[in-house]
Amino acid sequence: MAYKFLADEPVRAAIIRCGREQLDRAITQLTEQINDDPGSAVHNARKAIKKERSLLRLARGAMPSEQRRSENATLRAAARGLSNARDTEVMATTLEELSERFAGQLPTTTFEAVREHLESRRQDATAVIGSAEAAAEQLGEIRRRVDDWEISEQGWDAIDVGLLRSYKRGRKALASARTTRSQEDLHAWRKRVKDLWYHERLLAPTCGPTIRGQAKESHRLADLLGDDHDLGLLREKLTRDAVPVPVDVDAVVRLIDHRRGELQTEAILIGERVYAEPPKAFRRRMKRSWYAGRAAAQAPLEQHPAELAAATREPQRS
Repeated sequence: MAYKFLADEPVRAAIIRCGREQLDRAITQLTEQINDDPGSAVHNARKAIKKERSLLRLARGAMPSEQRRSENATLRAAARGLSNARDTEVMATTLEELSERFAGQLPTTTFEAVREHLESRRQDATAVIGSAEAAAEQLGEIRRRVDDWEISEQGWDAIDVGLLRSYKRGRKALASARTTRSQEDLHAWRKRVKDLWYHERLLAPTCGPTIRGQAKESHRLADLLGDDHDLGLLREKLTRDAVPVPVDVDAVVRLIDHRRGELQTEAILIGERVYAEPPKAFRRRMKRSWYAGRAAAQAPLEQHPAELAAATREPQRS
């Protein structure tokens, strides 16, 4: 089932179902798909882990802190074990996109030399599979516990605290990123934006089209910040390592800086829209939309057949 809470589904059941589904998806990628396409399997598993961690943040007001922190620490460790393989794949893809965007700005041989350098640093398949096996074992520990998660609250109260905290943190991170434009602050903002996007995805089926529209904006914003982060990783790699070929690596770095400037400007403009509301106003709107959606899901959309039959038997008035 999709990563969303159904409008007529008890919240506790929705949290546990979504948690179970994302863990199953990640474990399947790391055990059944890893041999066919290691890069894609690791990427998909990491996405599922991020969704799982975001789900825990949404439910923070309804779960015991010790339990939530323990599960989150295991998820973080599993994701970290997969990061080296994913970063190498990302940098190669990012370089390819950069070369296509700025085709003709630099000799093709420059990009080819950098690409060969990145490929030489790629983890071999054995190392990737070993990391995947370790991560799958860690995720399996959580999977065995997920059905017994303690969710103390129901309905809106189960998600109110986590949703408001997510929005506040994103708004604060936007202010920092807008001021510093540092790699660290932009990456921190990106993580908060992804939380908001995932939370809005989960709640949109209940809260309606307005929230679905904001979720699309959050998604676009997360993509922009993700592209910027990937370029930042590539830049760090090129400025840290010596590329053993006589090409103008500094020119590639300048293109990276130019593109990052474009992405950051667009991201901040979209971010101003996404986080335009004060936190309390955002919470009120989400809460009203939630209750309206739940009421609509519970209301009968058509008359009961027996009532309809009785209505057709009413005597006609002259």
